[in-house]
Amino acid sequence: MEGRCSAAPSGPESDSCATLVQNRFFGFFLSSSAFPSVPCSWTLQNPDPRRYTVFIKITKPAENCVPSQLRTFQFDSFLETTRTYLGMESFDEVVRLCDASTPVAFLEAGKQFLQMRKGAPRAGVAIVDGNRDFKTEYLVVGKRNPSMAACQMLCQWLEDCLASSTSRRPCGIMQTPCLCWEPPPQLSEGQTCYHNGIYLENCLPSVKEGGKDAEMNGEYDDLFLLFSIMTCLISSLINM
Repeated sequence: MEGRCSAAPSGPESDSCATLVQNRFFGFFLSSSAFPSVPCSWTLQNPDPRRYTVFIKITKPAENCVPSQLRTFQFDSFLETTRTYLGMESFDEVVRLCDASTPVAFLEAGKQFLQMRKGAPRAGVAIVDGNRDFKTEYLVVGKRNPSMAACQMLCQWLEDCLASSTSRRPCGIMQTPCLCWEPPPQLSEGQTCYHNGIYLENCLPSVKEGGKDAEMNGEYDDLFLLFSIMTCLISSLINM
């Protein structure tokens, strides 16, 4: 497939079964095709972390999930000499592949690489037959002037992510470069721009919430006007 190869950075223990996806801005795969054996890894490379953000949607397996068999993380680079990752950050607590209370998980990654690695199950965990397949979709979105098609998909992901999030399982998408509500959502009195710990961009706070800030802004405007008048008077006296 175009844009895929078997090159590193695969990390230790999976050189014989590694997929690296490059120069692709959208795609998906099934775990049965990406992880035909164990250990095995799938890596997506961000073309430029300064300009793009990677978003991931994982549809969890319907049944017979094997705990701790899949690891998901992002990192800046992989050193072949020492076989170590630099800037590694785990997403395992966000994905929770075997948590059936939420059938879908969403991620946002801003580093150079995002990797999913399937390993052997922990000792003592039985391997059962059944449908353990899961689907992963990825979307690489520009931080400035994202395309309309990318925003349509990302906004739908964000809506689904917020709808299923709770205080114990927050949404994995923290912010987007897209304007997902037009017009912005108007909150009723007593509500804030925070939903389960996530700040909603382009949110219109209630009058009660924004009143104090409005009064402070008014005071700042009055002080600025007074300062401007005094400056003009001093300048006039000096020029006399």
